[in-house]
Amino acid sequence: MESAVSRAEKRMGCSAIPSLLGEAVALTDQKMKVKGLPDWYRVLLLEDEIIEAHFRAAINGRYA
Repeated sequence: MESAVSRAEKRMGCSAIPSLLGEAVALTDQKMKVKGLPDWYRVLLLEDEIIEAHFRAAINGRYA
């Protein structure tokens, strides 16, 4: 998980918010299960979900 967080933070240009990391992990696990994705794909998906969770929070005004 560390590598996914580090890469996401580098892409966003800021530190990840811990509460949003939990949201991203839960969504990643759900997508992996529902779509039947291979285990090696989890780190790649998690990186994208971390970034998307932060954008959703910003758009919805949860974090400014």
